[in-house]
Amino acid sequence: MIRIENLKKRYSSDFTLDIPALSIAPGERVALIGPNGSGKSTLLRILAGVLKPEEGKIGISVPEKDTGYQPQNPYVFRGTVEKNLRLGMRGDEDIAALLEECELTALKDKRADRLSGGERQRLCLARMLAGNYKLLLLDEPLSAADIETGERLSLLLKRYCENTGATLVMSTHLPVQAQQIATKYLILYKGQVAEYGDAATLSAPESEFGKRFLSQWKL
Repeated sequence: MIRIENLKKRYSSDFTLDIPALSIAPGERVALIGPNGSGKSTLLRILAGVLKPEEGKIGISVPEKDTGYQPQNPYVFRGTVEKNLRLGMRGDEDIAALLEECELTALKDKRADRLSGGERQRLCLARMLAGNYKLLLLDEPLSAADIETGERLSLLLKRYCENTGATLVMSTHLPVQAQQIATKYLILYKGQVAEYGDAATLSAPESEFGKRFLSQWKL
């Protein structure tokens, strides 16, 4: 599905994303975890083809048309919430159900450009799910959600991937949120891979940074 070899991307004079090797199998749900500036968004942009690395090889077996990318500040089209969602459809999804699941029913006739940050995120997540993508690259898709809404949307995203077999790579600065969705965890620190693995990565990190970073959270 995704294979990275010797990836390097210089983002500033003192920051380089450096990933010697990384493999993500079909159907895996990978959470990119780390503080702001650790390289999460840079990696997602490279996987989405928005940025080009200076060095290294990236192999992605999913066609570009089947890849959905959502940046931190997602774009909305002109028109209503419902129109935006219909523009993202590539199948026979139940629009009413998606609006309900993403808590957008009451907003379906509202202009998308007048939504709050959290509402816009929910709309763009719904649009991603309506797209029937085989690979989802999501940059902090739930950062503006409150705890209760975040939990519901996490379950929705997890269920979508389980039902469709889609592969997910998403960034978050909240390990608790990652724990609700992911099957694998990649912890980044200053552009370097501090940890990569399954649930044991969160419960028993090996790196010093992993231990310090995860100690802040009750997992």
